[in-house]
Amino acid sequence: MAKLYYFYGPMASSKSLRLLTTAYDLENKGIDIMVLKPSVDNRDGDGIIRSRAGIERKCVTFGDDVNLYKAIKAYRNALAAELKNLVWVIVDECQFMTERQVTQLSDVVDFLDVNVICYGLRTDFQGKLFPGSKRLFELADDIEEIKATCGVCGKRKECINARFDSNGEIIIDGVQVDIGGNEKYKPICRKCWKEMVKEKEEKINSEI
Repeated sequence: MAKLYYFYGPMASSKSLRLLTTAYDLENKGIDIMVLKPSVDNRDGDGIIRSRAGIERKCVTFGDDVNLYKAIKAYRNALAAELKNLVWVIVDECQFMTERQVTQLSDVVDFLDVNVICYGLRTDFQGKLFPGSKRLFELADDIEEIKATCGVCGKRKECINARFDSNGEIIIDGVQVDIGGNEKYKPICRKCWKEMVKEKEEKINSEI
């Protein structure tokens, strides 16, 4: 029976590396897969998934307006015409999907009997759920946290993808989606994040 899997973790927790090794392992066994990524995440170029370890592969990108159920069904039917069988769909940066698209992935599992694995973040730079992540928590059959230790205190697990400006100061307000990598984000634990936010707020208030 097919399932919808959700693997989440902070930035730099080897999510993409795990995705890439999973995809390689499946293909190496002759299992047909489809690898997808929201087009809004174009840090590594269009149609590319790249890990910080330097491993990469091509993928299919999609926008907010794409019906994933219809797209995956069409691909599955095309494979069937070649006597192949789509077994796994793998999605990177799943937090950028719309709630409707996550529901469509659950339809892929339930009505096409195709396994779907989603890799992505849980929350944004303010510790708030992304819409796609929220829906995955609601619908996924299996959920697993990919943990990493805070690089600031070295004690607690990372859970906040803190956003910083070019001067290295933490950003506490702004739009939810602002694509960037190590130059803009640093995953830290909740306590360290709170301390940085408090310090920034005190600095702002002192300047008023």
